[in-house]
Amino acid sequence: MRSSPGWREHRAFARPYKAESVRDHSRQKQHISRAEGLEPSKPSENRVACILPCAATSMPVLTLPSSESGSIRAKALVFEDSQSRALLARIQQVAPSDATVLLCGETGTGKEIVARQVHELSPRRGRAFVGVNCGALTESLVESELFGHERGAFTGAVQSKAGWFETAHGGTLFLDEIGDIPLATQVKLLRVLQEGEIVRLGARAPEPVDVRLIAATNVDLQDAVRAGRFREDLYYRLNVAPLTIVPLRDRPADILPIAQYFLESYGRRLKLEQIPELGSDAVQALLSHGWPGNIRELENAIHHALLVGCSATVRSDDLRLPSNAPLTRPRLAEGPRATRTTQATDSSLEASFESLFEQGHPNLFEHVVERLVLAAYQHCERNQVHTARLLGISRNVLRARLQQVGELGGSRARDGAGPALRANSPEPIRVGYQRYGLLPLMKASGALERAFAAHGVAVEWREFAGGMQLLDALEHDGLSLGLVGEVPPIFAQAAQLPMVYLAAEAPAPDHEAIVVAPGSEIQSVEELRGKTVLLSRGSNVQYFLILALEAARLTYADIRVVYATPDRAQALFASGQVDAWATWEPFLSDVRREPGARVLRSARGLTANTSYYVGARSFVDQQPHLVTTFLDQLRDVGRWAELEREAATGLLAAALSLPPTAAGPILGGARAPEPFDACHRLSQQNIADTFHRLGLVETKIDVAAACWRPAATAKATASPSGRPARA
Repeated sequence: MRSSPGWREHRAFARPYKAESVRDHSRQKQHISRAEGLEPSKPSENRVACILPCAATSMPVLTLPSSESGSIRAKALVFEDSQSRALLARIQQVAPSDATVLLCGETGTGKEIVARQVHELSPRRGRAFVGVNCGALTESLVESELFGHERGAFTGAVQSKAGWFETAHGGTLFLDEIGDIPLATQVKLLRVLQEGEIVRLGARAPEPVDVRLIAATNVDLQDAVRAGRFREDLYYRLNVAPLTIVPLRDRPADILPIAQYFLESYGRRLKLEQIPELGSDAVQALLSHGWPGNIRELENAIHHALLVGCSATVRSDDLRLPSNAPLTRPRLAEGPRATRTTQATDSSLEASFESLFEQGHPNLFEHVVERLVLAAYQHCERNQVHTARLLGISRNVLRARLQQVGELGGSRARDGAGPALRANSPEPIRVGYQRYGLLPLMKASGALERAFAAHGVAVEWREFAGGMQLLDALEHDGLSLGLVGEVPPIFAQAAQLPMVYLAAEAPAPDHEAIVVAPGSEIQSVEELRGKTVLLSRGSNVQYFLILALEAARLTYADIRVVYATPDRAQALFASGQVDAWATWEPFLSDVRREPGARVLRSARGLTANTSYYVGARSFVDQQPHLVTTFLDQLRDVGRWAELEREAATGLLAAALSLPPTAAGPILGGARAPEPFDACHRLSQQNIADTFHRLGLVETKIDVAAACWRPAATAKATASPSGRPARA
């Protein structure tokens, strides 16, 4: 096993908090192995996290690598708050020993980061660190994954396989969500801890293992023991050196430093020329928010602020934080009054149970559990983290229960047209759209809802202002499908977002242009030298603007670019605060309707301005039949819009509450989508190479790696008339 470089602490000088850039670091980041119950980690994949300097604090920042961007885990920790400093001191006390460590804390508080720090401060630091998410292991395979199996041990075991304990031999094994391990497996885990040896499935002889175990949980294991879900003897074996990571809301001094870290981290990732500062209202919003999602929620808030913000200061509105989030969770009353209340509640419950017993309700246990879960889910305003915490169960167990009763997708999942879905229908397929192309028309027609209902799934539509926000939702918000322009996929691949190309809309070079306001004296692109140009970061028009400038023998450095969201850009353009605006439909039609506004240059002759249907890689790999159904319905809707343009425009106008003249540009030259073929792949590769040449993306991108290669799957039945399928 190759030795991993140790963590070297870098401390910045103590200084008052303000927004300033972290000095660039050049530490070489090796690859971290994160086992999700799939393949054992290889020696070359073993990597430790980094400690980086933070300009906002004198304390170190512990980070996970950026490749973990799809995770719900926290990826950075600071130790500025007194409670965090106490935790750091405790880590330094327990790390040098071989004692089993039990990490307790809510989801997103940074348990894996702490586990890695314990490993790096221990004598095992140069050996393997293997992380396993027990919640991702199915009950039928958990023993095989942990302890390994011999050839022929069960159906499908065609060869022997080492388990995670053997993989971590000599090093540290981190078992996350330990409370999700089945009781039968808990017995075998207890024996491993007692005897220091494992027995593979199908084997007779034990194998000695030398492993330090670090376990983590986001549920109260003592409550699980009392409820009979967790073995008491195993709990005491694990609870040798407990470390409790308090929620972010209870260590407020960490909030601003870690927010500053994410500001600078995502600022570099998004290639911002200047890292925005936190405005006073944003600081107040950060400090007053309850952070139910802890560090991961804070990271998402900062990431969103940088995506949508257009000024040098982050405002509270940019953070997209719920205004009613409580600062702290309500605490149960204490003392005699609480005892009397509990006794009264128990009496009421017993009376309800007696009534159910007398009724002879079938499947009584499942009925009671279902009603309890649903009541808790509604009480917590459909927040899964809060509900799991309230019930004292893991989030995975809660999600399984919600899926069984058809609640996981929310009420919107059942709003679509078509036949009613079964009570145990799976989570809805989330489709993201913008106000252009075929998707708004497909949404208005209800065709996709009816087609997916035949597969027992619902559709949930989500509107986005820009392609980058939509692609970000593929990674963070459970989005499955969507339509974006030709530039956002390039930035998504550079950021290693898990997307694939599915199909392409028809080129629309006249649907993007550089425009100037009424009264402007600028007559050509050549005259933009030294002028201010509005641009939405990551949008289609960014590539078009580059080509238009190059055609006029100008570069990015010759103009002043102001980034703004489309809605904010409209206001800035209308107020005359900028000289020009690189925009697209439907905003372009709004500009053209203004008397005196002019188009300096359209994309015709420069770029095709093609939009692409994309999907989340995990969804596309797991549900290819639904992808095929989605594309078939797109083709039907496109052919119908092409044949009956007036009817399609009227339907779209009614759905969006717009006059037909405004709905027409949204629909554009709608027709059936095209396959993502070699020509489209080459076009995207040219854009990627251009952005890499200009330094807009750091890594060389291979577009072919993001192409969907569907296996032979049964096609969904298309309507022979070319119209969207009707119920």
